[in-house]
Amino acid sequence: MNSFLFIFAIIMFGAGLYFAFFRWVLRYFDLKNDYYLITNQRIIIAEKSSKDIWKYKKLEEIDQVNIELNNRFFGNIIFGEPENIFGKNDEPFSLFKRRGINFDEDKYVFLSVEHIDEIIPLFEELGLKVNKTFY
Repeated sequence: MNSFLFIFAIIMFGAGLYFAFFRWVLRYFDLKNDYYLITNQRIIIAEKSSKDIWKYKKLEEIDQVNIELNNRFFGNIIFGEPENIFGKNDEPFSLFKRRGINFDEDKYVFLSVEHIDEIIPLFEELGLKVNKTFY
């Protein structure tokens, strides 16, 4: 019985380390390996090393662009409505109607972008509604 508790404790300790530290390290390397493209027809998220396209979205499917940036014009570009921390009322299976916390990430987002001030006019030229939030 004691060996079972010891193994369970090791597994829980490993899971705790992963959630506390390792997933952020892996996220950092994923961000360093991604690159973002904007064409006149779509936005693309691709991988540098293999040149594989991970995600893309057509511009006509984008109703708004939300830009979160700091005073040095560094931040994130979210295509579409940002995810709300409390979720939405129209979710298919919601017992508590917005009483839980939403852990979903935005699906189409350019993370950790530098010089956003040079990219904003491009979105405006493409006819997209741009919302800016400074933090």
